[in-house]
Amino acid sequence: MNRPLTTIIVPCYNYAHFLGHTLENIRTQQFADWECIIVDDGSTDDTDKVTAAFIQIDERFRYIRQDNKGLAAARNAGIHRARGAYIQFLDSDDFIHPSKLDKQVAILEADNKIDITYGRSLFFHTSEPTKYYPFRDISRRRKSRQLQTSGAGRVILKKLLVNNIMEVSCALLRKRLVDQVGDFDESYKSYEDWHYWIRCALNNAYFDYSPVEGTETYIRTGHQSMMSNKKKLTLYGIRIRKYLYRHIDPSMRVYNFGRLLKLYARKTFKIY
Repeated sequence: MNRPLTTIIVPCYNYAHFLGHTLENIRTQQFADWECIIVDDGSTDDTDKVTAAFIQIDERFRYIRQDNKGLAAARNAGIHRARGAYIQFLDSDDFIHPSKLDKQVAILEADNKIDITYGRSLFFHTSEPTKYYPFRDISRRRKSRQLQTSGAGRVILKKLLVNNIMEVSCALLRKRLVDQVGDFDESYKSYEDWHYWIRCALNNAYFDYSPVEGTETYIRTGHQSMMSNKKKLTLYGIRIRKYLYRHIDPSMRVYNFGRLLKLYARKTFKIY
């Protein structure tokens, strides 16, 4: 029996050398009722040729190309063409567990209250693609925090004020929520997903954290990426917290906003 269509949106900019592995990972999904939209964001490498090879063997892949506008704009282009009831964002250098779509679609199908379900993320170095680690084991710049939780409204917003609660590929979203929240804010050149989760929470979306085996997302490290510019990340982290601070009720402002700004605006960046 067919299940509701899921749209996988894969933005790509000059990652042809990773893209083939990601698209092959999509083909290994146990869940068969998907379409995959590859959004070529003005690449100058062989992204188009890699994609063409997959389209030739699997008609569920679709390809669109646009001038280089950034990651948020590329995801928006995919959203505008999505036909699925559910949305899976997947960056072109990452992977998801072969049963992720199958298990997360089942979660959403079983409980109409849930708008977003998400699981764990594991990380791998590009030179060792079969060894996976929790983030705290490969980087010191994030302390281990228990930010992942289920809930809506204030419960989620308090967590998001501290930090992002998940990588973008961890989530499976209902398309109806995406239609309600709207596009990614294209003025964000980093942390656009964090900003998007905040907007979902402000729309009272229900987040379901279900870290069951087989729903993992695998994030590549050890290569130049948008996450490599620490000063840029810090500036957008501050901007996000200012955005959220304007939208939360006064009772939440005792959450020591000044301390959080100081934490992310370190003296080395001479921001404050």
